[in-house]
Amino acid sequence: MKSLFSFANIQGRATQYRKPKLDNPQINTNMKKQILSLLAIGGFAAMCATPAFSEELDTLAGKWTSQNTNEDGQRYTQQIEIKKNKFTFKISDADGGTRFYAEGDLKLEKTGPFKSVSFINIKAGQSSSDANPVDDTYTSIYTMADDGALLVVMNFDKERDNQKPKLDVYRKAKQPAPK
Repeated sequence: MKSLFSFANIQGRATQYRKPKLDNPQINTNMKKQILSLLAIGGFAAMCATPAFSEELDTLAGKWTSQNTNEDGQRYTQQIEIKKNKFTFKISDADGGTRFYAEGDLKLEKTGPFKSVSFINIKAGQSSSDANPVDDTYTSIYTMADDGALLVVMNFDKERDNQKPKLDVYRKAKQPAPK
């Protein structure tokens, strides 16, 4: 006996369709081959993408600083340190005192011609000891300049109070010579 089921179309008329038999060994074999092929292609794509992001993380690894001036003409320094998929971020005044501290995870993605970095699982405060979870994710567009500078476009992902979109230019801090 053939299996039939019906449903109403837009005009309200009932239409009959044959339900495909799933116990056909030929169909099952073909479906399994297709699924395995898709999984293999997906796995290969993930393997190819992972080294690219791994290389990108290696390029971004280390301490980066950006010298800035606020609206009142006061100088301050932003520093971001990247280790694997973790970050720490500090804003220091001209005297070197920490005014803001944040830490968390980062995730790199490529969207069309753009490279983006998402800062997630953020804890922030005036220091690492008083950092509290932040219920927000910051996504920025970045690129490496020809001179080795890290260019980061921030606060375009969504509107935030008192945080205007801007471009920060970071320079990699010189690493001490190994002993």
